Amino acid sequence: MESVVDSNRSESWLPLPQMGKGQKVRVQKLEGHESVCNRLREMGFCEDSEVRILNNSSAMLCLVCGSKVCLSRQIADSILVEPTAS
Repeated sequence: MESVVDSNRSESWLPLPQMGKGQKVRVQKLEGHESVCNRLREMGFCEDSEVRILNNSSAMLCLVCGSKVCLSRQIADSILVEPTAS
């Protein structure tokens, strides 16, 4: 059985909830329904934006564009990120 690989997705990109508290990440790609992706962009989670994870528990608290934003883990799963240097 052959596996299908998404050529637009880097192996170093991970869903936001897989990152730890205090970590700085850069948004690489938004996946999911177009309306959800558009709303995330409106909130500051644009491709290439920098995000700091303030809390990673049942919901995710992030600092993005100078604002604190709380996301459900389900929504946060649609944000693919890459760790950055602190």
